[in-house]
This record gives sequence, structure tokens and C-alpha cells, in this order.
Amino acid sequence: MSRLRFWRKKGRRPQAEPPYLPGSRLLRAVLPLILCLALALAAARSLPASTTAASPEPLILKSVKITGAKAIKVNQLKEEMITPLPSRWPWNNLPVLRPEAEKGGLSALLPRNWSWKKPPVYHPAEIEDDLERLRGFYRRNGFYHTRITSHADIKDHQVTLRIEIDEGPEVKVTRVQVNAAAGFTPEVLADLAAKNPLKKGERFTEENYDALKQQYLNYLLDHGYPRAQAEGRVLLDEAKNTAQVEVTVKPGSLCYFGEVTVKGTPETPKRVILRKITFKKGQLFSFKEIYNSQQRLYSLDLFSSVALLPAKVPGKNRQIPVTVEVQEKKKRSLKLGLGYGSEDQFRARMGLRFRNLLGGGRVLDVDTKFSRLEYRVEGSFFNPLLWGSNFDFVYQTGWIRRYLPGFTDKAYFSQARLERDLPWRFRGYVGYGLEFTRPFNISEETLALLSETQTGKLYRASMMLFGLRQETMDNAIDPHRGGLLSLTQEVAPTFLGSQIQFVRTIAEFRRYQALRDTDFILAGRLKFGVIEPMQSTTDIPIFRRFFAGGYNSVRGYRLDYLGPRNPAGSPLGGDALLEGSIEARIPIYKELRAVAFLDFGNVYLHVRDLDVGQLKYSSGFGLRYHTFIGPIGLDLGFPLNPINPSQDKYRFHFTIGQAF
Repeated sequence: MSRLRFWRKKGRRPQAEPPYLPGSRLLRAVLPLILCLALALAAARSLPASTTAASPEPLILKSVKITGAKAIKVNQLKEEMITPLPSRWPWNNLPVLRPEAEKGGLSALLPRNWSWKKPPVYHPAEIEDDLERLRGFYRRNGFYHTRITSHADIKDHQVTLRIEIDEGPEVKVTRVQVNAAAGFTPEVLADLAAKNPLKKGERFTEENYDALKQQYLNYLLDHGYPRAQAEGRVLLDEAKNTAQVEVTVKPGSLCYFGEVTVKGTPETPKRVILRKITFKKGQLFSFKEIYNSQQRLYSLDLFSSVALLPAKVPGKNRQIPVTVEVQEKKKRSLKLGLGYGSEDQFRARMGLRFRNLLGGGRVLDVDTKFSRLEYRVEGSFFNPLLWGSNFDFVYQTGWIRRYLPGFTDKAYFSQARLERDLPWRFRGYVGYGLEFTRPFNISEETLALLSETQTGKLYRASMMLFGLRQETMDNAIDPHRGGLLSLTQEVAPTFLGSQIQFVRTIAEFRRYQALRDTDFILAGRLKFGVIEPMQSTTDIPIFRRFFAGGYNSVRGYRLDYLGPRNPAGSPLGGDALLEGSIEARIPIYKELRAVAFLDFGNVYLHVRDLDVGQLKYSSGFGLRYHTFIGPIGLDLGFPLNPINPSQDKYRFHFTIGQAF
């Protein structure tokens, strides 16, 4: 019901107030203010454009030139600066439209340093902050009298910044004294002293000073002293530019591992988790063993995160319990991949993984691959700690169709293995394998030379399997340190029902070493393989022989073309293989790297023909761009002693992943 308000003014009759609405009073109070603002904006728009104050165009940082840096690299100095720096790529000098070009015509097209991203703006205050930051960087690197000045040249709203550096004298280390006795043997102290990152006569840097303390501390942390401390002091004489370094190492009490427990109730059985722990109760405490155990748990591919946490115990307690915390991955995952290689051309891959299948940490993989060289469908099943033992059960089966230069074949294979972890990060296995292979498209010249090779024949190989493998790589996709040692053997005798009898052995060694903490990596590999017929077999069929040449082998030669060939030039393969590579992986810019390599290898018709004097060599270079799916590579290899000089001049290889 509406309210009535009576007015008592003369000449007016009482009137009824309009119906009450929430907020109506606020609207009546604000409405005049809104009208005033609208009139003010309309008046501002009606004024001439010249009366409006235009904001000044910002200054663009065109280039930054640093001069006078001798002991410190210019790139290191630029990395210390927070000011966004202009790019060095040539397309930054392309002409672009000025802002007023949106209103004007082609006259607004003027040259300016610009890339596809917004060019950096020059801020004098930020430059001053960076100069002070560079002075601090020089002090940390042993230069306490460095003078740094800057000059800005402005032309057409572009700034050319010049930073001039006078490094001054460097601080020399005149004495290094490490007070460490407890926890170290004389031999260890001598070895650590030889590796000291800070030595007498060298330039003092805070980084090397910290590394000196950490070197002794790391040894103690890995040899039973988790409470070790390393303290130090530096007596710096800025007038004489000298530094005396003194470090005192306190090991604390000798400690041992205590009980290892798994937190929570993960679906993966605790015994599967604890089996991957590399230390036992009562063993000397070591952070290195904690790290190794963490990596072994990650290798199961069951967990998205793994943490091994030493318990906080009183100082008098010399046993330190460890708690394992894991977070499990999704039960199912699908991987799809597309790629291109110069040899296999277009390739596609799809993989499906089931984790903790039926519980117990079991894993089932189904994988398919398609390329010009092969079709492959295979599956594998992994059952850890079979029947409560220390052995893992692995079963693999699949179908393969290959299209190789010397022949075509299709094969079905199946194998079962018992695997277990061994000391020193080795893993060994024994097992049984069964293969059925039918080769096709074999030339008459090849059939005439290989007496026991027949086109269209179904071959059965029934064999015992043996293997030993050690992996110490820090990263499986892009290793910087560590290596791989692999030894595999197949024995196919008559009593197992094998139609072809042989002993096949392959040994391979790889090593990766980064230079200090950089991405400059030296990599090397060596591979040796032999297959010898036995019993009623006198000649190995072509599909079981060794071949070499191509991207994953000797990169200057065609795929499979090293070694014996028939009169028409098709590869025959051989009973022995020897090949290897030496490669330098050099960082260029961010994720881009260069590689330089030397490959060698050959295939020999018989084991008795093995001769290192007949090795083929190739050298070359390439580029790698590192992505989340692995390095994308382009290599150019040149044969140093070509098979046919008129045909074998160079080989291009484009693929995803490292060569080894």
C-alpha cells in the first residue's frame, strides 16, 4: 500500500507520494552528478584536438653495447641485468607502422627496431639499478675497484646505450686453509685438496668460496654425517687486493639409517616401494643413497612425486629413520606421437599404459608404431616381486613388419624374463624367447651368397636369454652425466626346438660428461656384436645378421650399407659388428645447441674377418633444438673413406631424439 505525505503549504492540496522503490532516493541524489559529468565530457570532445595534452612518445631501447669487459664475459653481464634488452636477431630491424598509421596512410611507415614482440622501453632509473647490480656482480667475482658508467645517445626516439667498464685489479688468493680432520682420511683430504675450486694464486670469487665449503660438506653428508657444518671466513685486503681464506669443517656425530617406512596407504604395495630403496637399516647415512633410491622409484613410472624424508631426531640419537612419501600417477595414460626422419620419413606412434593393473604395481603396455621402414605392434606386462620373491616377471610379445634395403620380413616374437636388481645399480635377467620370421624380397645375388637364406621360408628361433644392464644417466632423454653399460646374449640350441642354431652377443657402452655445470657435453659410445652359427647351422640367415650405417650408426653412410654387399650393391650384413661415436654437444642460445661428431664402424662377413683397419669413418655437425618431447635434430655427415666416392658425398639426417 502506498504511503501518503501531507503538505501544509497554502494553495496546495495533499497529494499521494509515488510508490516507494528501493534505491530511488540514491538515484535522485546521483542523477544530477551523472548529468554534470556527461555535459563535461561532451564539452571536452567539442574542443579542438590541439588543446588536448598529448602523452609523450616513449623512448625505445635500440641497442646496448658493453665495452671494457675482459675477465667477465659480456653475455654474463647481460644476464645479470633486469632491464629488458633488445634482441640481436636481424628481423628486429624490419619497418613497422607507427601508432598514428592506424589513422593515416602509408606515410606513417617508418623504420624502427621492432620484433614480433613489443620493443623494450628505455627507463633511466632501471639502467641505474642495473649498473649497481653489475658492480655487485663484479665484487662477487673478485673485482672491488670496478667503475661502471653509462651514456645514452638519443636519436629519433631511439636510445643507443653504451656501458663502459673499467674492471680494475682483481683480488688474488694468497692463502687457503681448510681445518678438517674428523671424518676424513688422509687420502680423502689429499684428493679433496687437489680438487679445491679455490686455489692460491687464483682470482677470488664468492662462487668458488661457497663451492669450497660445499665440497667438504658434501663428502660428509654422503659418508654418515648428516649434521655436518662448514664455516669459513675471508680476510680481504682491498688496498693490496689479496684474500686469505679459512674454512673449518665440523662433522658432528656419525649417524646410520634407521627404519624405513612408507607413509599412508598407496595402492602400490609397500614391499614394491621398499624394494627400490638402496640402503638398509644400520648402514651409514648418505644423502647420495637417498637420491639414488628416489630415482629408482621414479623408474617404476608409478609415481608422479617421490620424497624420502629423514626424521628430525635429537642430537644424541645416531639412528635416523626415513619416511617415504609417494603420489601415484593416473591409472591409464595415452601417448601419441608424430615425427619425421630422413630415413623412416613420416612416422606415428601410439602407446597405452595401464598402471597398477589388478593391483600389486603391475603395468601393462600396448604400443604401436608406423613408418616407412617398419610397422610394429607389441605389448608388455610387468609384474614386480613375483610370488613374493626378489624377481620381477616381464612378458613381451608382438608383430613386426620391416622394409629394409636388403630384404623385407615379418616376424612374431614372444619372450618371458625374470629380472632383478643387483648391487652397483646393475639389473640382470634370464629368460626364454620364441620367434617366427618369414623374409621376402631378397635378390637372387644375395640368395646365391647366403646358403641358408630362403625367401618366403618360415624360420623358428627358440632361445635362452641372458642380460646385464647398468644405467647411471642423470636424464634418460637428454643425459649430462653418467652412462650406460649393456650386455645381452641369445643362445638358440637344437634341444630347445630351434630351426636355426646360434649364439648372439651384443655389448654396448655409453658415457656422458658435462663440463662443470654447463650444457657443454662430451658424449661417446662403443658397440660390439657377434653372432656365430653352431650345431647344424653353418650360415646365419639375413634377417639375423648385423647391419650398420645410418642415423643411429655411422651418419655419413646410407642405411645398412656398411660391410659386405652382393654384386648388385645390396647389403648382405655380417656376423660381426663394431661401431662407435664421439660427439660434442655445444650450447648456442637457450634451447638451441650445436653438435660436432666423429662416427666409425663396419660390419664383417665372418667373425674371423674382424679388422679395425677396415673401419669406415664419418664426421659432421648438426643442430639440436630441445623441446618437451625431446631434441629435434638436423645432422650433416660426410664419409671420410666413402664406399663409392661418386654417390657417397654427404648424408642429411633429420629426426627427434639424440643419436645416442
